[in-house]
Amino acid sequence: MLTPGLQRYRSEGRRRGVDPAVLANAVEAVRRIRAVDARLAPILTLRHLSQATGIPYGFLRRSVGRKTTLGYRFIYLKKRVPGRRSVRQICIPSKSLMELQQWLVAHILRFTQAHPASFAFHPDSSPVRAAEEHCGCQWLLKIDLEDFFHTVSEGQVAEVFTRLGYQRLLAFELARLVTIPVERLQMPPHPALRWVKIPYYQYPYEGFLPQGAPTSPMLSNLAMFDTDVKLAALAEAHGLTYTRYADDLAFSCYDDRGAAAMQAFKRLVFAELNAAGYRPNLRKTALRGPGARRVVLGLLVDTERVRLPKEVKDNLRLHLYYLTSPNHGPVAHAKARKTSTSSLYHHVRGLISWAESVEPVYGASVLQAFKTVEWPPLQPRFIQAEPW
Repeated sequence: MLTPGLQRYRSEGRRRGVDPAVLANAVEAVRRIRAVDARLAPILTLRHLSQATGIPYGFLRRSVGRKTTLGYRFIYLKKRVPGRRSVRQICIPSKSLMELQQWLVAHILRFTQAHPASFAFHPDSSPVRAAEEHCGCQWLLKIDLEDFFHTVSEGQVAEVFTRLGYQRLLAFELARLVTIPVERLQMPPHPALRWVKIPYYQYPYEGFLPQGAPTSPMLSNLAMFDTDVKLAALAEAHGLTYTRYADDLAFSCYDDRGAAAMQAFKRLVFAELNAAGYRPNLRKTALRGPGARRVVLGLLVDTERVRLPKEVKDNLRLHLYYLTSPNHGPVAHAKARKTSTSSLYHHVRGLISWAESVEPVYGASVLQAFKTVEWPPLQPRFIQAEPW
């Protein structure tokens, strides 16, 4: 049975003389999307996407066909703990591509749901909540995934959009618009992605999610949904708790089962990740047991409540000492750190906000000390944008 909205859509199509077969396909496509979630934008074709977003159809089609430049500018940041690569590639979309991707976030991706074990990249996400799941644990296994976004392929993204109800061709086109080709990695695409029937879309290499695109975080969550399901089931079968915050995976238990059992479980997790195409960063993989320091997402979880590590509090104490000292002050402290007073203000205030979210009483005490700092006049735009 059609909803009133679809009934009006079909009636209007008939009045305009739309071919009955075309109209029936369109109505079915919209029905399939709304069956997933009525809030999802019912986009039917690439040209329809152009009309909805106001972005020229020619630009969209060239981007899908990989006929234009990549549409990104690149920034390379040195990794603190390198994996296979020592630098992190940040891809910043062009203006048109950014507008398109932001539209996809606002009208499609924000209405999707990640696996319950995921605590990042959705409205209710929180590193504190993720860490709280492991409070009081006896054993903690932490695994970091290498090149998380770059591991999610164009084919996986197309599958995400297909599951959301979008037609297969459009799902492929959307995947092309939010991925970047990996020519340097020489990764040939799956034959099903070559679209031989559309020569304009043929391209010798498959794309991946670029880190820096607004669509990549949510899409990476959705692409990993099936893996989250398997890892959560594996954890439950072995009496462990599983959480994921982006590329940081954590498994914990509340009994002292011994290192050998945890090492065996780690091998099972590695096998599952490798089968799904993800590579654990061995340098950032850690197993901590009773008597060891157990930290999840920078928070101590070896007691019944999450706590800030000593080094975080020491860092804040050091900042406040220099900021409030008559021999130093904000200007001198900023100069010593080779930054501006405005940047220093927001950096320290951000650290205090983090402290408030973890340990409210402690956070309130350092905030009170912060308010006594005699800051020089800050630029108005910083004051207006202050989120606290």
